Amino acid sequence: MNAELLATWFSRLAPDNQVGSAPESDSAGAGDAGQAAGASRAAGSHAEVRDTLLLSVARQAMACEFEVLLNQHQHAAAAEHAIEALNQVEQLESLLSVYQPRSDLSSINRFASERPITVAWDTWNLLQLAIDIHDLTGGTFDVTAGSLSEAWGFSRRQGRMPSEEEVSAALALVGTEYLTLDAAQRSVRLERSGVRVNPGGIGKGYALDRAAQGLGAAGVENFMMHGGLSSVVARGNRLHRATGGGWLVALKHPWRFEEQLGTVRLRNQALGTSGSGKQFFHYGGQRYSHIIDPRSGWPAQTTMSVTVICPSCAVADALATALFVMGPEPAREFCKQHQQLAAIVVFADPRSGK
Repeated sequence: MNAELLATWFSRLAPDNQVGSAPESDSAGAGDAGQAAGASRAAGSHAEVRDTLLLSVARQAMACEFEVLLNQHQHAAAAEHAIEALNQVEQLESLLSVYQPRSDLSSINRFASERPITVAWDTWNLLQLAIDIHDLTGGTFDVTAGSLSEAWGFSRRQGRMPSEEEVSAALALVGTEYLTLDAAQRSVRLERSGVRVNPGGIGKGYALDRAAQGLGAAGVENFMMHGGLSSVVARGNRLHRATGGGWLVALKHPWRFEEQLGTVRLRNQALGTSGSGKQFFHYGGQRYSHIIDPRSGWPAQTTMSVTVICPSCAVADALATALFVMGPEPAREFCKQHQQLAAIVVFADPRSGK
């Protein structure tokens, strides 16, 4: 059933991909720093490969830069189609941002505990995916964990040590079971006052999936698109001999960003990375990251970064967070049970500390 559930979402969010096959990607050079599961080598046809310049179209959205990369002169009106894709990202931000008072999610957070709130199809679809990922991962991903981010100060990007009472109070407002969706009415209701929905671990990936669908519908077959470098969708091939098929994505060190652990060749797949290198603080000699375990209310401590590869970027983003919270060994077991996925987990070895 779990494999069928993922296949359904891959079909819905990445319909041009072959659902159920192994990920068409490969990683190289990760060495001792990572553990990989389920990746297979991309075949790719290189018969028409020629050295081509890249065309880049970019825009700020969702608190980061979204960029579309295309083979220059390959697709007619490619720049116009890229602009339309970025327009779609901007439109989704107006629905999903908790920082825009008129967005669907802001309306849910303010009023849905009093009455059902009718929302746009994309908002409803994203929340249904979030519920399914929550159930699939045993609660290590939870879209209602907004109160925990607020308690720890990460919603304002200013980490702080909360009291145990503050953590308990925030944790009482976390639970996907408080989120009720009505498909017939396309409405959302919160079953407890104070519950806060936050799309931070899934929104960028969802926007990339939908934008990639738009580019595909416009006939653009070869492109790579990212949001803030940590969420990536790739289709077809980069037309350059040095690439060797697909699109090359650097796998960075979790906190020494100038260092590269390896390279992933991505073709007709998406990639999502969750890491603790940018948002964290130190207290009492302990390092606390912004990725919080929604089951305990405390930051996840055992993992440095997780990269997930699969057909959908929304699924990859959400699972990267979920596997980060799980820790290395449970993440490995999860990937063994779900062969549609590949994951690279970076963590400190308990024996050597490396």
